[in-house]
Amino acid sequence: MKAFRRYEKAPKAARLEEVDRPTPDDDEVLLKVSHCGLCGSDLHAWLDHPGYEFVLPQVTFGHEVSGVIEDKGGGVSKWNVGDHAVMIAVQTFHDENCRFCREGSPQLSPKRRVQGLSLDGGMAEHVTINEQFLVPIPEGLSLNLAALTEPLSVADHCVTDRSSIGRDSKVIVSGPGVIGALCGIVARHKGAKVLMVGTERDESSRLSRLRQIGFETAIVGPDVSPLDDQAREFFQGEEADAMVEASGAAVALSDAWKSVRPDGEITAVALYGQNVDFNATQFVRKQIDLRTTYASSPRNYQQAIRLLQEDAVDFDALTTVYDLQDASKAFVDAENQAVLKPVLACSD
Repeated sequence: MKAFRRYEKAPKAARLEEVDRPTPDDDEVLLKVSHCGLCGSDLHAWLDHPGYEFVLPQVTFGHEVSGVIEDKGGGVSKWNVGDHAVMIAVQTFHDENCRFCREGSPQLSPKRRVQGLSLDGGMAEHVTINEQFLVPIPEGLSLNLAALTEPLSVADHCVTDRSSIGRDSKVIVSGPGVIGALCGIVARHKGAKVLMVGTERDESSRLSRLRQIGFETAIVGPDVSPLDDQAREFFQGEEADAMVEASGAAVALSDAWKSVRPDGEITAVALYGQNVDFNATQFVRKQIDLRTTYASSPRNYQQAIRLLQEDAVDFDALTTVYDLQDASKAFVDAENQAVLKPVLACSD
């Protein structure tokens, strides 16, 4: 079968290879991959950025996977050949002695792994997955749209579990990549008023697409008005109640206090390539809660699927689909921010 694999620990050291089709172990299924999204983590691993030293030197990328079960191990009883499913990306084998498992947040366990970085993932025609880490795709939900379940679950965890955003909340989303876009969609679905923010570089492939699906947008940079002025104009003279920081730009997080009201909140969902230097006194004087959020739990996957069933996400507006054989181009386009969300079509 074909698989897009990293072949050594170096920047951009990945290619499409012909490999043996895997055979499921007793507790695994063999999933024929329909679609696999290209995530920011895949991009960081492909570029061999700091913070991704744990990624295997040789591994098939991909953790945003949808597909059809084609085979299963003898110990698998809850799944049948022909079932449609998505893969849980951040995986922890359930352990009652683990507080994070007991509390419903297995993605925080120190024993977690990420399929597609810690073991072979779904940028391939087939992938084997432990049955614990599958979520059923309801009848009527297309496999291509279902491939957005994982990033949408991350956005749901950010907005629903790690913020107080609700109806009539005034929200800034900094960073119009796919996680920022999906955070904006979740917040809007809850009834919030959302301003999507990016740089001039984001205009052609990101902000323009978000305007197509009804978002108001703003551009930040040295040659335009400060974000806090633009936000006050958008929110009719008031500061935002909340900000979701999804850009990964250190300055965006350090300056976030300027645009958020006293007793507001800022939730960082991005990963940062450098240390963030910020004036903590400004956050303290405005009593702003600074929160972080990581990955998602199984319940967020279920909520993401409900949102997809409710047509909250426009697949065509957000994604650009590439054939698996064009995976290298998808990575290059993602690096150059030429597209909002690359998705690989992995089988016919």
